[in-house]
Amino acid sequence: MQGVSNANDKGILVLGATNLPWSLDNAIRRRFEKRIYIPLPDYEARHYLIKHKMKKEKHSLNDNDFIDLAKKSEGFSGSDINSLIKNACYEPLRKF
Repeated sequence: MQGVSNANDKGILVLGATNLPWSLDNAIRRRFEKRIYIPLPDYEARHYLIKHKMKKEKHSLNDNDFIDLAKKSEGFSGSDINSLIKNACYEPLRKF
């Protein structure tokens, strides 16, 4: 971070993202002026994400399956849901 806020540099934006903000050093956290907390997706958001991601995939899931997946994925981030779907879609290839 040293030198990022030089008076000669105009228009520099430093953006950071982490899943573990509590594990960052206090000194680094103080340097970021604004902090935006983005919570994990709730049930409705997980349901939408799963259903939306599976729209282009050939599958035999019904509405009850999507509801069940959304319930079982509590605590998952959007990235976790994306990985879950990607791995599930590759499973037939792994079996082959």
